[in-house]
Amino acid sequence: MTPEQRDIFTQIGVTLGDFPDSIDLDDSKPHKLVMILTQEAAGFSNPINMQDTRACFEAWCLIIKAKTSNPGLKIELDVGGITNASYPGGQPANGHLGRFLYRILKFSEQYKQWFELSPALEKIKKNFKNYLDTNKFETNAPLNEAETDLDKLLNKGLEGYVEQLLVDTGRHKTKILKLSSASAIVGRQLPVGLFVGTKAKDHMVFTGGTSAADFWAVDGDTVKVYELKSRNPMVGIITEIFFYSNYVCDVFIEKGNTMNPHKPKKYYRNYDKIKGKKVQGIMLSNSDGWHPSLDESTRRTLTDIMNTNGTAGIIQYVFFEYNFNMRIEVTP
Repeated sequence: MTPEQRDIFTQIGVTLGDFPDSIDLDDSKPHKLVMILTQEAAGFSNPINMQDTRACFEAWCLIIKAKTSNPGLKIELDVGGITNASYPGGQPANGHLGRFLYRILKFSEQYKQWFELSPALEKIKKNFKNYLDTNKFETNAPLNEAETDLDKLLNKGLEGYVEQLLVDTGRHKTKILKLSSASAIVGRQLPVGLFVGTKAKDHMVFTGGTSAADFWAVDGDTVKVYELKSRNPMVGIITEIFFYSNYVCDVFIEKGNTMNPHKPKKYYRNYDKIKGKKVQGIMLSNSDGWHPSLDESTRRTLTDIMNTNGTAGIIQYVFFEYNFNMRIEVTP
């Protein structure tokens, strides 16, 4: 954190030791904090992943709102060096930019009481909304079943291994995943790509490939989507679950939407069974794996702020934790 950023945070009553230097702050406007991302963070050039600390604006905005001593603080988002012409409309230049445009659209709609966009971003957002409203889109359904071999998963990384443990914990699964019914349908690795018209490489709007929510459950009338961290504390968990939850809502919940699930000849991972009336975005971490900015008190405040989102309860969020010592233990 730069000395200038530290001074600004001190004035609004926030302590954030890991706030990235690449995000600029401007507090020259009364009762408003302007947050300025780099073009890389927004996907306009040399894009970086949305969960990166330099790019996860939703997480930083929400954490600042949760920690500030100024409850009336408004936050404006900008991207350095862009103009109205930086995105005139149409298919985004890459999937990272597409996701960023979707994220600013949803975040500005759902938290408009305290969040707004710079004039240039506001114009760009309207161009993207018009693009969504005047085209049809298709997702990428799973091409095969998710890997279940624990040894293979552990060789690839800890989180895939833990995902499988969590969805395959027998009688404990209902309690660990906070399911209301043992008959809930659970699946791993939900693809979150989006393509204009039909699924094709040159039709990409959101990143495809391995981009996926960690796992999901259909529990009564609620689709629960989970973002998992295993000994990997990141504030970006908030940005990921925000994107995944809105994606699931638009693709599987909203009726008459322009975003439609792909219908393959054969379904895998129960993709055709994802349906409901509500979405619950669940941020799941091992008990000692939360980022320092996400202490228990802050998580409680964040839950209240995130759930006051103008969706009439259709999208709600929650933080859960589990104990992990190369096996899953149920937290009492």
